[in-house]
Amino acid sequence: MGQKETDGTLLSAEERSYREFMTRGDDFFRIEIFRPAKVWYSRALAMNINSDQAKERIAECDRLLAYERRVFTILGIAGSIVIIAVILLF
Repeated sequence: MGQKETDGTLLSAEERSYREFMTRGDDFFRIEIFRPAKVWYSRALAMNINSDQAKERIAECDRLLAYERRVFTILGIAGSIVIIAVILLF
């Protein structure tokens, strides 16, 4: 038997899958692991159910992943400078 909505109506298999994909994406997003979150949201978007919600969450993951890349780039540059300074001083 199918899963029921709060109002008692049955959900289609497609709607259940969409909700599961969004829930998995939300779980990863909540613990700030954005790449897998984006994958799950993309799977939900591919189903074409309530695609605006999935699109918004994918865009948020993209924004946070871009920020994460900038931070790692800056840390990499700073680390390189420190290593070079240590080599030159000794």
